Amino acid sequence: MARSVLVSAIGKLAVAGQQAGFSLEQMIDLLNAGLSVETLLDLIAWRLEGTQSALPLLGSSSNWVVPRRSASA
Repeated sequence: MARSVLVSAIGKLAVAGQQAGFSLEQMIDLLNAGLSVETLLDLIAWRLEGTQSALPLLGSSSNWVVPRRSASA
């Protein structure tokens, strides 16, 4: 049962990330580069909500480069 819950959660994360303009490859690359799942969720929520809440994560001292959504997304 725990495996099905995990698979479902990963699927929901993938769909939300894609809706926010991230490709699966970009999300995997961010996680492999050391971004926490919690921070990835914050970035996805920030993109979906259009709020300023994730801006501290992307400050001038950050090494993260987050692709912007295209106008067609």
